[in-house]
Amino acid sequence: MLGWARLSGRWMRGILSASLLLFSGVSCSLLRPNAEIAPELTESVIRTATAPAIQTVFPTEEIVRGVISIRHSWDETRLPTLAAIIKTFQTYYPDVMFDVLYIPVDTLPDRFALESSEGLAPTLVFGPAEWGPEFYQSGLVSDLSGDIAQTKLDMLNPAALDAARPSQFSAGNEALIGLPYAIQGVLLYRNKTIITIPPNTFEDMVTLAQTSTQGKTVGAYLERSFYYSGAHLYGLGGQLIDANNLPGFNNDRGMVWLELLKDLELAGPSNYFNDDDLERFKLGEIGWIIDGSWNLRRLADAIGPENLAIDPWPTYQDGRMSGFIQAENAYLSAQVDEANRRAAILFLEFLISPQSQSMLADSGSFPSNLTFNPTDPVYGPLVLQAAEALASGVAYPLDPNIAIYNLNFDLALRSYFEQNLPPEQALQTAQDAILKEIQP
Repeated sequence: MLGWARLSGRWMRGILSASLLLFSGVSCSLLRPNAEIAPELTESVIRTATAPAIQTVFPTEEIVRGVISIRHSWDETRLPTLAAIIKTFQTYYPDVMFDVLYIPVDTLPDRFALESSEGLAPTLVFGPAEWGPEFYQSGLVSDLSGDIAQTKLDMLNPAALDAARPSQFSAGNEALIGLPYAIQGVLLYRNKTIITIPPNTFEDMVTLAQTSTQGKTVGAYLERSFYYSGAHLYGLGGQLIDANNLPGFNNDRGMVWLELLKDLELAGPSNYFNDDDLERFKLGEIGWIIDGSWNLRRLADAIGPENLAIDPWPTYQDGRMSGFIQAENAYLSAQVDEANRRAAILFLEFLISPQSQSMLADSGSFPSNLTFNPTDPVYGPLVLQAAEALASGVAYPLDPNIAIYNLNFDLALRSYFEQNLPPEQALQTAQDAILKEIQP
């Protein structure tokens, strides 16, 4: 069975707790589905477009014909964006037709595997990057590395692209097992009415937070559970999992990481797996919080978009803080014939083009392309700030044992913070517990 755990929102804090992290077969997409509603595209979108081709920067010198079948789990609030992208693409390639079908995200991987086994696989499947390794290892999807122009890949979020090139399948990163079209990740949010400037260094953050703390107003209230703080380890030059797929954190870099997490207390109270920081930020009482990109609009609505900022991660010692990135990929079936493959590649390139990515940005998604230009006057500037911050993020590990790492690290971190467990003992405890579960 193809089942994947998906970490996709602050609303999932409870699900991310120790016991439930081990569940499989539950996947929460970046574009969340509504399992009770199966959205459909209108007939005008599914049929071949009748509008004549127009002259644009997207050349259409060749005549391309084909049928692209797409299986997705986009909910009905974002489905109009997919329809708009398809219709725009068809103005360039009017002889390409589309067959688009919604499938609930928790059944989509198994449905794709079943249809592939029967020789009925769709052309494209949209889903989280976590699906990619097993899709590729099972021979369900194609390697896109020779199809997508490098100039187009260079415009994508580096961490999202890293997640589409798992090292276990690509010597020298040649294999591209999916194409990231949207991302989500962990960000540093600031209330500009409390703190007016971004920090360059962690020391700047501590000074600004301390001087802004007065009464109910707190300069910083920073999250340090593993999902929200684990990327700092990479930003400081460390790694969670080494090249042999074993724990790679029990070293000097891991010690610096724990030192940073402890130092977060210098800026203000630290949060661990609850919504107190989020709710108080929405009330205008907090200067900085660490939270997910999926909460950008609700935070902007709460304190006013003109008062919200997303700051680049500040430096710490010889590295910097960072945030995890998760991507949504488009996967190309390995069964696609040559005629339809050409049409599919052109559509994939259009999906990650600035034109399509700007449509995604305006609909509430976070584009993978770094050169998009949102037109939304309210949220657009904030999405641009988020994209800049996410550009320095770290790909959330796709290791099949990541839930084991997450669980045992959260247990070790709690002991370190709450019971004053020495840092070297916290790292050793986490490593021993992880090895006990992943090794025969």
